[in-house]
Amino acid sequence: MAEWTIQDLLPAGAPQPLAPDRGGYTLTMRECSGSEAVLARLAADAPHDGRAHVGWGSFRNLDIAAVRRSSWLLLLDVNLHQFRVWDAVRAALLDPAATDAAAFVDIVLPLLPAEPRLRQFAASTRTWLTGDLERPGSWLFAERPERFTWLRGLFRDGRVAAGCLDLRGRPRGDGDPFGAMAGRMAAAARRGAADLDTLYVSNIPWMMAQDLGFFGESHREFLPPGALRALDQVHSNLRAIAPAFRLVVSAAHLRPEATPDNLQWHTEVLPPAAFLDDAYWNTLVPVSAG
Repeated sequence: MAEWTIQDLLPAGAPQPLAPDRGGYTLTMRECSGSEAVLARLAADAPHDGRAHVGWGSFRNLDIAAVRRSSWLLLLDVNLHQFRVWDAVRAALLDPAATDAAAFVDIVLPLLPAEPRLRQFAASTRTWLTGDLERPGSWLFAERPERFTWLRGLFRDGRVAAGCLDLRGRPRGDGDPFGAMAGRMAAAARRGAADLDTLYVSNIPWMMAQDLGFFGESHREFLPPGALRALDQVHSNLRAIAPAFRLVVSAAHLRPEATPDNLQWHTEVLPPAAFLDDAYWNTLVPVSAG
């Protein structure tokens, strides 16, 4: 029997990533509210071998995998530029000179894509990344060097994969990518290949409630035939895979202080049943209607 890897969770027929004129993102969206408490909660559980983390988006996935001491990591996205960011991160972590988090920052900076400009919340990418050396929940936190060492080991040992998977769910062809992924997850669990531990969905549920997609595109061309709303399709797709995980980390709701011209989301950790409950989704509306 062939050796299992986290790549085996990806369904066949993945869509081509989008190539917008907006950049990738390497830390998070504006999801700081609640994030440190969530990471502290995740760190409090005793680690054990075989944990797998799956998530869409940015460096928050690395934060989660570091505090959970995940054994496997699957990074999902739809943005071509984000995959270029992950390529840069992988190359930097494989460099023998990446002996600690500070050295990693020095190595990764010239490797990160520059056009279009990275989505960042500091004028300098160096300032932005080195700020994580001081953030308690970060995988780069200088006072917890074992986190960086753990993530570097995952990349070096081939335990990290990346793939394009759109939560709106339109496959390339007539397949059901999330049903197929659920089947692959069940097979991995049966053979004891991985313990499906944490799922990170960022603020994607909120984004899919908006009238346009991630980069101003119409949702319609990405939805399968018969789907009425992107949000409903995302909810349905997550119903297929989320129950297999122990915990879901989500930033689906705006923090109370958010305004249409200053959007910020609140990060929380939930059991899958609470995350999938209709009550969690029914308040997600277009920002213009909020």
